[in-house]
Amino acid sequence: MTTYSMTDAKKLPGELRYVLALLAFSVFINYIDRGNLSIAAPMLKDELGMSASQLGILLSSFFWTYSLFLILSGWLVDRVNVSWVMAIGFFLWSAATTATGFLHGFTALLVVRLVLGMGESVAYPAYSKILAKYFPASQRASANSIIASGLACGW
Repeated sequence: MTTYSMTDAKKLPGELRYVLALLAFSVFINYIDRGNLSIAAPMLKDELGMSASQLGILLSSFFWTYSLFLILSGWLVDRVNVSWVMAIGFFLWSAATTATGFLHGFTALLVVRLVLGMGESVAYPAYSKILAKYFPASQRASANSIIASGLACGW
């Protein structure tokens, strides 16, 4: 990809439109993944015989690691190739999401939700780095709005 300056043309090149579409799709999936357990919570509670407290811990656990790892992810994105940070985060997040369907115990689900928070924490720092590095300043607000639209659709 090419780095663009503030004086570049108003229209995004095709490669950046493709990158933006992938970023928006990834945040769409990100928000589906983080919320899918809450949709299944009543059935999960009954099937696994969990208490309301256990269910509350399980549903909030994602945000414990997500909020802590956002700081680490931002630091990594500033110091390491953003593509690698994003790839590792997406791997963790995908593995955690896949594993969730195969688990049947509170502790295992808790661990997977914690890993999901770690993996998903790379998304926004990476999006910001990619937009700042590759998108012309005149197009960053529009690009951010497209990413936010992906978020809203996945919510």
